[in-house]
Amino acid sequence: MAPSLLLSAILAAIVGLLAHTIAGKVLWQLPVYLVLTAVGVFAAEALAVVMGGGLLRYGSVPVGSAVLGGIVGAGLAWLLTYRAATRIHAGDEYE
Repeated sequence: MAPSLLLSAILAAIVGLLAHTIAGKVLWQLPVYLVLTAVGVFAAEALAVVMGGGLLRYGSVPVGSAVLGGIVGAGLAWLLTYRAATRIHAGDEYE
């Protein structure tokens, strides 16, 4: 595996796990957080390459841009799963 791809995957996993630790309520949300933060990280990297820049570049990986993209992905994951998780958690399955 290429080192830049490995660094990007590690960044996505760290952001996804931290976001689930902070905002997640149930275990089924974890894969959603991990997938959407990975999409956010790689989309932010692609956008940084297309625009010809990036924040805090480490080698060929724009780490700052990748982390910001992961945070945006984690926010999207929270928006998609919050209502379902609070319904299940509160026991309001039939409302």
